[in-house]
Amino acid sequence: MSKEDKIRKILILIGSLMVIVGGIMILNRGNPLDKEIGYVFLTNGTQKMEVDGYKYSYNSGDKQSEIETFVSIDKAKNIPEIDYFVNDENCQIKVSYSKKDAHDISYAVYDENFDCVVDNQSALDLPGEAGKKFYVESSVNWGKGKKTVTVKYYFAINVKE
Repeated sequence: MSKEDKIRKILILIGSLMVIVGGIMILNRGNPLDKEIGYVFLTNGTQKMEVDGYKYSYNSGDKQSEIETFVSIDKAKNIPEIDYFVNDENCQIKVSYSKKDAHDISYAVYDENFDCVVDNQSALDLPGEAGKKFYVESSVNWGKGKKTVTVKYYFAINVKE
């Protein structure tokens, strides 16, 4: 085999590998908006935890493209729980966001049967009924300008005396 044949075969092999790697990268790439998603943290003054999110939709202007694999609050597994002591003035539930590109934040509160108690409020407003557990859905749009991704975060609050 001549030197030119070897070089040709090596170039064909390199080109084939580039096509295969490029195809794999195209198939596995996500939406560029996914890089805009930040983290959500929940605290009661003593405990602090990160809350997992579920992508709900990609948004561009007035158009919303819902994600087929979205998990609603009543179907989510392992929802983190935190205690809220209504008679302890130092115990305050606070939700914080890791990036300033979090906007259009809203909260919905559900009872233990996932019936809505408080619907889409801009601030977390909890019923103060001791002995009950409430599930909270925090909806956040991450991103800049008109292109955003909506992520829903779920956590439970055990109201105690």
